[in-house]
Formats: sequence, structure tokens, C-alpha cells
Amino acid sequence: MNEHEQIDRRKALQWLEGDERMFAKIKAIFIKNIPTQVELLKGFLDSGDIGSIERAAHTIMGSSAMLGAGDMSDKARSIEQSAIGGDLDSARLHFTKFVEEYEKVMLELATDGGEDERTGC
Repeated sequence: MNEHEQIDRRKALQWLEGDERMFAKIKAIFIKNIPTQVELLKGFLDSGDIGSIERAAHTIMGSSAMLGAGDMSDKARSIEQSAIGGDLDSARLHFTKFVEEYEKVMLELATDGGEDERTGC
């Protein structure tokens, strides 16, 4: 992973014991489902539903960690921790930072083109 990449594919593959097919499945599921999860989280933040914020942020945190998107996972964790502490203002502030990371991850996924790290092609 270089400094501009948002996804640490090697780390994800370590967790998956090198299973490329499983990584591809996780990536496809992530691309399909994460926009809805982020919209749900935004709605919970807008309505102030602390319990739902905590659960949604936790789900996003785990999904992004499985993909190897560590910074995105960390930002979701910050939202979750704010919700656990009952600090809605802090959760909303962390969401703003989270969205920036989320957009970087989604852009990287959209422009991935199936590059093979072993060959760089």
C-alpha cells in the first residue's frame, strides 16, 4: 500500500488467509452495500438516534476493516465511540471527517480496474 491508497489489500488478504476470491466477494458486497449503510448512518445522525448511530457505525467499521480500509474503519470507530458516550455533536463532527475518507475509498474502488499487486498490472 502506498501513501495514496486507502485500501491495504495485503492486510485484508492476510486476514483472509490469502483467499483472493473471498476478497473479491467482500469488495463487491462492500461496493453494493456501503452507500446504503452510510446513508442510514447519516439519517440516524440527523434524527439523533444514538443507539442506531452506534450500531450503524460499528457495522461500517467492521466492513471497512475487512476490506483493508483502515482509515475509514478508524473514522467509523470514532463515530461509534462518540455515540457510546452519548455525544451526538462529537459523532456528527466525526461523521464529517468520515465522509471524506469514505469518498476516497469509493473513488479508489471505482478506479481500481482490477490491478494485480503481484504484477502491478
